[in-house]
Amino acid sequence: MAMAYYNKKDYYRASTLFEQLQDNFNGTAMAEKVIYYSAYCNYGLRNYLLAGFQFKSYFENFPSGEFAEESLYMTAYCAYLESQDYFLDPTDTRKGIEAVKLFVSVYPDSKYVAECNVLLDKLRAKLAFKAYKSAKLYYDIREYKSAIVAMPNVVREFPEIAQKEELDYLTVKSHFYLAEGSIETKKVERYQNTLTAYADFTAEYPESKYLNELRNIVAKTNTALQKIEKQKERETFYKQREEF
Repeated sequence: MAMAYYNKKDYYRASTLFEQLQDNFNGTAMAEKVIYYSAYCNYGLRNYLLAGFQFKSYFENFPSGEFAEESLYMTAYCAYLESQDYFLDPTDTRKGIEAVKLFVSVYPDSKYVAECNVLLDKLRAKLAFKAYKSAKLYYDIREYKSAIVAMPNVVREFPEIAQKEELDYLTVKSHFYLAEGSIETKKVERYQNTLTAYADFTAEYPESKYLNELRNIVAKTNTALQKIEKQKERETFYKQREEF
């Protein structure tokens, strides 16, 4: 009857019967099928957390079973489905990544590996976008010193991130705005950091849509450095004059 309900996709009734059967078939050859189909019932009911637990239980109890590979894959897939939107707690997303990596490490030649790579890309994209939004927030609220640290860190952790060019561009601007707002003793170093960041950017993105804007920033940076240099020369001149 449980299988009859299952084949009719009446997962609620099938699940109820499979749960009742688990104790009766425990330790028998039928036990693995009971767990396997019970897991799929919960998957069909979109109880992904419970389904994932049952698929994992199947794999742990029957690592050489008929459905072991499929069950470990479904463990990972259910973990992927439990992953929340990027602006929510990323804990489930990280768990999903670990579950997918575990499957690939256990079954590197599986037919599911290609799909696992897709799932992994999607899960990492959520973490990457969350990191991007967090790093960009520093720029938006004018915390340029923090932005200079956060944005390159995002690029290093997620080199495939879609917003990589934007983050590198904002890093150059952050260096410039930080220099502008700095005390006199730190301006030269920070303006020079702006020029270095710009050189790195143009080397990587010679056709970037941001180049015109950044060239203006470089022009302002060079003008500021020239003013600082002239001011130092005047100060040196007057100091030498007073000493004379």
